[in-house]
Amino acid sequence: MIWSIAWKNVWRSRKRSLIVISAVTLGTIAGVFTSGMMNGWVNQRIDAVINTEMSHIQVHHPDYLLNNELKYTIPNYQKVITTLNQNPAVKQISSRIKVTAMAATSRGNTALTLQGVNIEDEKAIRDIHEKIVKNGGTYLGTEMRNPIVISDKTAEQLRIKSYSVTSETIDSLKTLGVPENIANKTGPLKNKRFKTEKLYKKALEKQFTKKEINEYGHHLLNAAKHYRLRSKIVFTFNERNGGLVYQTYRVCGIFKTNNTMFDQMNAFVLHNDLAEVADFEDKEYHEIAILLNDNEKPEDVKTNLKKTFPGLSFLSWKDLSPETALMTDFMDVWYIIIIGIILMALAFGIINTMLMAILERTKELGMLMAIGMNRKRVFNMIMLETIFLTFVGALAGMVLGALSIFITGKTGLNFSSVSEGFEAVGWSAQVYPSIGFDFFILVTIMVVVTGILSSIIPARKALKMNPVEAIRTE
Repeated sequence: MIWSIAWKNVWRSRKRSLIVISAVTLGTIAGVFTSGMMNGWVNQRIDAVINTEMSHIQVHHPDYLLNNELKYTIPNYQKVITTLNQNPAVKQISSRIKVTAMAATSRGNTALTLQGVNIEDEKAIRDIHEKIVKNGGTYLGTEMRNPIVISDKTAEQLRIKSYSVTSETIDSLKTLGVPENIANKTGPLKNKRFKTEKLYKKALEKQFTKKEINEYGHHLLNAAKHYRLRSKIVFTFNERNGGLVYQTYRVCGIFKTNNTMFDQMNAFVLHNDLAEVADFEDKEYHEIAILLNDNEKPEDVKTNLKKTFPGLSFLSWKDLSPETALMTDFMDVWYIIIIGIILMALAFGIINTMLMAILERTKELGMLMAIGMNRKRVFNMIMLETIFLTFVGALAGMVLGALSIFITGKTGLNFSSVSEGFEAVGWSAQVYPSIGFDFFILVTIMVVVTGILSSIIPARKALKMNPVEAIRTE
């Protein structure tokens, strides 16, 4: 009976209850969507760490991690490979040699880590070949002698990337959804070449308003990009025995990931090309990358491999990218913080509403206590009213929040206007929100707790009433 009375009491002042419920609904939607967006970012970052940058586990000579000296290759390489291939938890492996080198063209220079890879193994474990930019060539699969795949950022540093406006550029802008009148404003820049992005942006500022650049600048930059494929890059590095080596590679492809730091540090060449010039023998590698069948088991597999090969270094992606691991472990705390702050703010409104309800029903409550309703039942009734009021709004908020995550999880949220800032720290500018069912269980528990805590002050107010004086209240 108490449950029935409490539910009916919620709707006695329909307008006031709906205002509170609406506030709780909007707050819950904000909390659910914010958490979903953050979770989507973290999941995408984990995916990038595993499938683009590092894989689940990496194997090295212990001393190689200290200063990356070329002589520290993996001992007993063939035995390690055989063991890994026989391990049912291992999905794919790829072996690499890595050389730190200075890259130079006639227009610029930068430092890079050359990764000598085997094409098919690397494609099976890493998705760099899927990150080749539009009109950016191919991933090492070419008849070109000494091919190299560099990043968009490296191409910019070596002045291999430039900007030019052509008829195709204008047509491309229109297909990207840029209004025809905006696309046509690039006409005065047609057939002009700009060596750097900075120079091109200055030219755009003369042709477009600030508002137009903010809205369409990303498309204007991407459509005008031009890469000088087949450009020569001269690399200088020390071969295995310490001698200085000069080697020329030709650009066959340009890639771009969501991590600017990774991009500007790495370039990819064929293993045989790099091994020959750096004086590496067959079956000598600095790194073995391991991709597992289960994302949840890298630590277990790492521990078992350490027992089998105690003289080697095995590092999981959490060891290699501790900041990403921290974000992953922090997600549950993040959920509690964001939802807790929202519910705490809403609790004050709920308390105020319930206090008003108590004051309006002073005579009624006095009569109920006078005819025998004990204090425990009065407390339970007020507590249930508060929980109902909170839970109805939270339930609606969770449903609408889940719906918004489902929709944006399919379409994605585009933050391309600030992509440079996101990618500088390894985060994608295109995020696909997602959330697990356990999150909604957590929110439900927090909502019930909030309802109980919010009911304490109004309930105490009611319990302090003198039934005789309350009945006399007009």
